[in-house]
Amino acid sequence: MVSRTWFPLAQAFMLSVFGLSSPAGATDSLAPLTELPSLADLPERWTQIMDLFDVPGMAVAVVQGERLYAQGFGSRDPRSGAPVTPETLFYIASITKTFTATTVCALADSKRLSLDDPVRKYLPRFQLADSSLAARVTIRDLLCHRYGIRSGPIVLLDAYTGEITEDRYYHWLAQAETAGTVEYSNVHFTVLGRVIEAVTGKSWRDELARSILAPAGMVRTTGYASQMYADPNAAVPLERVDGAWRAVEQRKTDRTMHAAGGLGSSAHELARWLRLQLQDGTLDGKRILSKETTGEMRATQSKLDEPDGSIRIIEGFGLAWSVGTFNGHRLCQHSGGYDGASAYVAFLPDDGVGVVVLLNAGGPARGLGDIAAVDVLERLTGTKSAWDVYDRFTRRARERKQTAAEEQASTPPPSSAPLLSQSPSAYVGSFSNPWWGTFEVQATEARLACRLGEMALPIGPSAAGNDHFTIADFLDENISGQFLAADGKSVESIRLLHPRFGELVFHR
Repeated sequence: MVSRTWFPLAQAFMLSVFGLSSPAGATDSLAPLTELPSLADLPERWTQIMDLFDVPGMAVAVVQGERLYAQGFGSRDPRSGAPVTPETLFYIASITKTFTATTVCALADSKRLSLDDPVRKYLPRFQLADSSLAARVTIRDLLCHRYGIRSGPIVLLDAYTGEITEDRYYHWLAQAETAGTVEYSNVHFTVLGRVIEAVTGKSWRDELARSILAPAGMVRTTGYASQMYADPNAAVPLERVDGAWRAVEQRKTDRTMHAAGGLGSSAHELARWLRLQLQDGTLDGKRILSKETTGEMRATQSKLDEPDGSIRIIEGFGLAWSVGTFNGHRLCQHSGGYDGASAYVAFLPDDGVGVVVLLNAGGPARGLGDIAAVDVLERLTGTKSAWDVYDRFTRRARERKQTAAEEQASTPPPSSAPLLSQSPSAYVGSFSNPWWGTFEVQATEARLACRLGEMALPIGPSAAGNDHFTIADFLDENISGQFLAADGKSVESIRLLHPRFGELVFHR
């Protein structure tokens, strides 16, 4: 006779081994990808090329109707050997925009705002270089990237240094230029985060958690980096250096989590997110967003001048979602990337299917993310793309690795330290600029380590001589800098020269 306790115990064993647990409040039946016949061979196919693409860990989830399939690959931290599971939390970067948009749309459903309200109704300080445009920009315009508002300083301060303040935000926004046509921008969604806060009196992430995440049973998805990385099942953002994995230096903190890119989530919970979209705003029998509003989110609201892509062809934007077609099937998608993180979600509204791909690496790793996503969508639709993504991307990855190895063998490492006129201790301190934040200098092993807020600023030597230095790729430019001091005294200020923003001076 079979014991009545066998099934619960066996189920608990399966959940602990394969990571197939359900979040609190969810009613999912979650199975490995291999249980879906059309996908059964894909896990082995991807595993064989993880090393080629410098991918330490990956999680993939698939939605097909009411069923969810998910599987983890590799390690969330190769230093400990901890495996990736469907419940592993990854930083999802710009996919956050779809959550911010849904929060705004929920406020519209409850009549607390209208998508066609001008932004200035809620944010009187909203200003652009084009003042006439600023007066007519609506919430809907921001949600569908209609005007392409550009501000490198806002993105730097929000997403990298964490040194944003409201005064700095509006200072740089008032100088922001616009593309004058549809163009993707983080700025649109950091403005929307402030709209949420103006309407609700709560931070954007707390309102998102209250109105969307809790009803959706997405109890581990979070806008707090401290909570994400404190979770025992979180992926460490990694990079491969000289053949070894190391944690990236530019890692998210609570200060750099913002409404355009400030969430951590798991493959399992993101699969639930896609179910919410595919089921017209309902999940587990609960209505979270109206059917009409969900339809608006995935309908084309703004069109690109020219379609983008050759397989996943994007024609424009819905409300946050990029919209277009995949091999003739209607497609909604969003991707995200940051140091040590790559993420992608997509769904086909007419087919009732979706895919989630999460990786704890960036750069070349994104190639495997594209392969996995296209593989799944091809299998679920029974289509074949115009060209073979697997063959082309693996060939490019091998060529890249060979080229990198040849360059490393033939090129001696450059000198990395600037020449100093005094002992390193004379340079140590905090230096501030009212619009750019805090430049920190520390001495480490007789070298200088510099940061702008949360962002490391590796400084290199300069041909200009002692106390001059260079910084690579600062707001898309390689710039020069100088430590300034009276003879024999500690450094009193630091000057950076940027081609677009001029002289940036930080005082002790």
